[in-house]
This record gives sequence, C-alpha cells and structure tokens, in this order.
Amino acid sequence: MKRTWRFWIALWAGKIVTRGLLVTGKKGTTLPGKIANWIDPQIMRHLSMAYSDGVVMVTGTNGKTTTANLLANILLEAGKTFAFNQAGANLVTGITGALIQNTRWRGSSQANLALLEVDEATVPKLCEQLSPSLAIITNFFRDQLDRYGELDTTVRLVRESLPQGTVLVLNADDPLVAQFGMNHEGSLYYGVERTPDSRSESIETREARFCPVCGTALDYSLFHYGQLGIFECQGCGFHRPEPEILAQSVCLEEGVLQFRVGVTPFILSLQGYYNLYNALAALTAARQLGVSDSIIKKGLGNFIPQAGRMERFYLSAGEITLTLVKNPTGFDQVIQTMISVDKPLRILIGINDLAADGRDISWLWDVNFERLGRYEEFIHQVVCAGLRAEDMALRLKYAGVKEEKLVLMHSLSGALDCLLTERDESEVVFVLPTYTLLFPLRDLLEQRQDKAGLSHSQVQDCREESSV
Repeated sequence: MKRTWRFWIALWAGKIVTRGLLVTGKKGTTLPGKIANWIDPQIMRHLSMAYSDGVVMVTGTNGKTTTANLLANILLEAGKTFAFNQAGANLVTGITGALIQNTRWRGSSQANLALLEVDEATVPKLCEQLSPSLAIITNFFRDQLDRYGELDTTVRLVRESLPQGTVLVLNADDPLVAQFGMNHEGSLYYGVERTPDSRSESIETREARFCPVCGTALDYSLFHYGQLGIFECQGCGFHRPEPEILAQSVCLEEGVLQFRVGVTPFILSLQGYYNLYNALAALTAARQLGVSDSIIKKGLGNFIPQAGRMERFYLSAGEITLTLVKNPTGFDQVIQTMISVDKPLRILIGINDLAADGRDISWLWDVNFERLGRYEEFIHQVVCAGLRAEDMALRLKYAGVKEEKLVLMHSLSGALDCLLTERDESEVVFVLPTYTLLFPLRDLLEQRQDKAGLSHSQVQDCREESSV
C-alpha cells in the first residue's frame, strides 16, 4: 500500500510532538498517536508494513501487561530488537505513539518485529489496519462492564476480528479462549496440569458456566481458578484441547513459582498461580518465534515485575507488595496469594471509580472477600482508601472482617502511614489499588524506598534474595 502525503505529515507531526514531550520529561506515547491518527486514520496500517518479522499482539482481560513484558524480557535475552508499547498505552493512540517512536524520519522501522499489548476492545480497530503474525490471548473475565458491555460481546468482537493467517497462542484451560482455535488453523495451546490450589469443585465466580458452542452446562473434572480448568461439554463434545505447552510439577515456594514443561524446569519470581499462565503464554510465543528453551529459562528467571504487578518495594518498615486489582477473578487470585503466604497481614485497598477504573463498582460484591473473613484472625489491619473507601469498608464488614480492624483514610500518604506505623517484622503487607490509584501509590512507595537509604544495587540484592 502506497504511503500518502497524509502519512508523512502524520509521522513527522507525531515525531515532533514525541521529541518535545521527551525533552520535558514525559513519556510521549498517547498524545503523538492521537495527533497522528487525526491527520491520517490509516497510519497504523502504513507503519506496520515496515516490520518484516511481523507483529505480535497480546490481548485478554487479565495478564496481558505481564505476559507482554515477560515475552519482551525473553526476546531481549535472545538479543532481539523490537518495537514495544511497554508503557502500557494499549489503545489505538498509545499503540500508534509507540510505533512512531520506533520509526525513523524517513519512514523505516528501527526493528523488524513489533510486540504490542492491545486492549481487548481495541483488537477490532487494530486488525482493521494490520494482520498480526502472532496473537496471544490470555483469558476473558468480566471487566469494566460500563465500558465493555457484556463479556460475550467482547469475546465475539475479538474472535471475529482475528485474521485467518494469524497464528493464535491460546489458553487451553479457559473455554472462552479455547473456542478461538476450533475453526482457526495454526492455533497453539498452553495449559496447566494442576496446581496445589486446583480443586474438583469451585465456588468462585465463573464466566463460562455454559458451553460457548451449544450452550450446555460445562462439566469440570478440575478447577484451577475462575472458569479455568479441565472441562468438557456433554452436549456437543467441546472440551479442553490438549496443550502443546503443559505446566507440570507446579509449586510456589517463598514467592517463587516453579514448574516444568517436558523435562525443562523453569522458575519465575512472581507470586500467584495466575502468573503461571502469563509465563506459559510468553514461553509458547517465544518458542514459536524460534527462541531456545535455555534462553526462555533465563528470560523468565531474571524477570522483574512491572509497575503494580506483584511489584516489591523495600522500605525501612520492611517489604511491601503492590499489585493492581480491577475485577472479581483477579481480586480473588490476589486474595488467594495473600492467604497462601500464611503469615499475619496488613492490607491497603484503594478503590476509585473514575473512567479508567470503571464507574460501576458493584463488582466488589462478586469478589470472595468472605475468605478474608474466614481468615480474620490473621488480618491485623485493612486500610481502605480512595474515592470509594466507604464502599470497600462496608463490603469487608459484610464479609466478616471485624470493624475495629478497618480504617478509612482518603489521604494516600496518610493511608500508608497508618498501614506501616504499627507493623512488626512478622507481618506481610500488600497494597491493592485500582488503576487510577496505582501510579500515585507507586510514586509514594518509590519515594519512601529512596528515603530508606537503599541504593539501586541494594534494592536489586533484596529482589534477588526474595527470589532465591
């Protein structure tokens, strides 16, 4: 497709704005992309033509940021260069901005491969302009219903948007994802044999109680979490596909995930069995891109979590784990991770209801906070912050957490002070914000980490010790 004068004006305008933003210390992704798309609505199509090794897309409701960053770390370990919207700007404007940053003034790309994290609602718009060579689909859970609508609508739009020529990397254990491979040649599946938390019965929120093909209730022989597990439909025969990449011998020790695929052992310094799926998705994609298992093993093993994804901070009061919460299934898995630590807990939960968080916070009533209520003797304190702090505290009270252990604090700095003032060495601290509170809290934690006097190398040593 021939590049038009609109393309060149859009590209140069985007690069000028990017340069200006970077000079002022800003990231420079969304605004350049917004301007470039206004000038040339087809700019992503033109930019994608420069990637001779193709475009890798990562999408899904949960885990796409961690999966994309895990794959990026593996590719870096393999010595590959690639365009990447690492800042997490995964809408059209952010993706365009990232591609512009990787494009020279004369229109050629600085890399042969593009790795793009793509918001699930953005997939149709992206695929209108380019055909991903590889698409990783992590899972589908209800998320921001006021923005996305019902889940089956999101699933249908993503499924119908994917070109037949795209190789799909699919979560075999999620029936909503596994269905994508039924009529799509070139599908690769990853899955989990079982984890220590896998059960034959489940009371968790499930998005796929019924077969996506015929509507019959699905039978499960094993649940991992949510609707993820080993399933079969007695009506039409739809079942969990046999994964090419299967995690076995799964365990979590001292915050480190251990598993093997075939005869090769892998480790990942992330808490939570849901991160196992992120690692498997990245592993499957890396193999498809020709990366050896020895390199993949290094890339997974030395991975440092990105902002707010089980990210650890080291303060004078001790270690704190920061992780984003945004929907029932994700929050349930974070609760499971906290309980699995099997130590006294202090928790800060920050809930906002701004546009990026989702205006509708009724999803909090679908989270299984009752598990915290049953674990109540180990809960030393829960600080509730954010615009909907009162709603969060009320939900926890109904879940069985004693009122005297609940604290309302709208000031984020005050909430951290409250959380840490009476902490002792035996307690584990988690900070759980929704999206618009994530980076303000992260900035405060970084400032306090700096005030603790730890050098960059000391922080790295702490991270390495915690992953040993």
